[in-house]
Amino acid sequence: MKRIGLVVVSAYAFFCIALMLLMPMNKYEWMLDEPSAKSDGLTFCGLPIDNDTSTRFFSAAFLIPLFVFAAIQSIRERKIHYSLWIAIALLAVWGWRFFIYYPLC
Repeated sequence: MKRIGLVVVSAYAFFCIALMLLMPMNKYEWMLDEPSAKSDGLTFCGLPIDNDTSTRFFSAAFLIPLFVFAAIQSIRERKIHYSLWIAIALLAVWGWRFFIYYPLC
């Protein structure tokens, strides 16, 4: 039973990582793929300012169920459950993706 739980939690974690890495940070990122924009030398810092933070919160919403599950399992076993370590690692990836890796233009 523990092996199935580990597989499910790991698959969900990989889904969350893929979701975080594939979601655009700026809704105007599609402009970077335009041939005319490439020839003009458009970079991420040259894109229009996007103050919409929904991408951060949308991806964080997928982390909440994992944190709730991990907290419940940790409380039930009265020790830190492996899913809590996975949830903490995902939170670190989320913070890196949307706060540290985000270009400071």
